[in-house]
Amino acid sequence: MPTGIIIGLGSGLVSALLFYSAARGGPVLRPILLFLIPLPSLVAGLGWGWLAAVAAAVSGAIVLGVIVGGTIIVGYLLALGVPVALAAYLAYLSRPDPANAEAREWYPAGRLMAGMAMYAGALPVMLLPLIGGSYESLRPIMGEVLQQFAKRWLPPGESLPEQALAEQTEWALFLLPAGFAFQWLVMCALNLYLAGRIVLASGHLGRDWPDLTALTYPPGMGVLLGLVVLAAAAGGSIGLVGVSFTGALVGAYLLGGLALAHFIARRRAPWLVWLVYLGLFFLWPFFMPLVVLAGLLESIFQLKQRAGLSPPST
Repeated sequence: MPTGIIIGLGSGLVSALLFYSAARGGPVLRPILLFLIPLPSLVAGLGWGWLAAVAAAVSGAIVLGVIVGGTIIVGYLLALGVPVALAAYLAYLSRPDPANAEAREWYPAGRLMAGMAMYAGALPVMLLPLIGGSYESLRPIMGEVLQQFAKRWLPPGESLPEQALAEQTEWALFLLPAGFAFQWLVMCALNLYLAGRIVLASGHLGRDWPDLTALTYPPGMGVLLGLVVLAAAAGGSIGLVGVSFTGALVGAYLLGGLALAHFIARRRAPWLVWLVYLGLFFLWPFFMPLVVLAGLLESIFQLKQRAGLSPPST
């Protein structure tokens, strides 16, 4: 059996163990374990190719299916197995460099992240059959979570009025697909970066390290964002799809805004990166829209190219 497949099978077992441990772990360790679930499979995929990532997906899904139950297999493959294999495949997609016969042009990082954003937008819709075909089934759970959260801020013995709880639950259910897509994409991007660094340090990265500050999305993504925002207001199934893709594209443009900040900092203002991250940490609800807007404007107006960066390969 090829070495890459063996490593992939082992990585899938580690990812499954992290998933199982997160499900049963305490409130402190659970977020950390959930964040790290894709990392072993991504390391296998970036270090030994997309077939290793496929092997990791299969082994992890089978182990979880045996331990937890059959339905988890589909969820694990959709949320982890397929996108990890896709990311590994796109990361090594290349073509001969027209300017240098001995070099290759690698698939642009911006287009890779655009592809992952599209998957993130579709994921909440693909997972619907696993929760009964509608997010309405989560209404009682969401109401209980909001009530428990409110009790931390209200005086002892008080709780949210029924009408206020119903309104907040409605909004939470409406925004749930967007929040899930946003969080999944950001988690995927961070794990992809960490896996790439690990594989690079180990000497197994079979391609050039991309200039992530040059990350640029296709201009058409801005038009798509406008369309999905309009779709989100339509309600029903179309609204669900619109909300989901809105969350994914907002996450993509957040990453684009951070890349722009690093680009400017590297050239002219090193302090800008610290300002941006401090703003996101302390003033997240107010500062995040500014970073997203910066990423969107860069994508539409190609600000980095105007600053002298060569256009990305298409």
